[in-house]
Amino acid sequence: MKTYFKDFILEQTGKYVTVYYKIIINDLKDNPKTLITDFKIITSEDKKNTIKAKGYTIDNIGGYVKKKVWIAFDDFKDDKTRIVWNKQIENGTKRIKVYQ
Repeated sequence: MKTYFKDFILEQTGKYVTVYYKIIINDLKDNPKTLITDFKIITSEDKKNTIKAKGYTIDNIGGYVKKKVWIAFDDFKDDKTRIVWNKQIENGTKRIKVYQ
């Protein structure tokens, strides 16, 4: 019973936004898993960059039933870095449902 209530609450708190991304990271099946909207390059090597970024990523939530949702992240506040390849840098837009 708790799982259904939690899913109901999550359905109510999500909202659709249009994201203008600068970097897109895809999974092995070529589905987007991370959309980076703002970034700062820390180091740059041959074909990869170490960056701090803001954006949205897909994450699993839920108890018994796994549900993938878009969640905002901020590496500037968390003091984390990410590695991206030069071929992942592309501008675009995507409409996603974001949960808080």
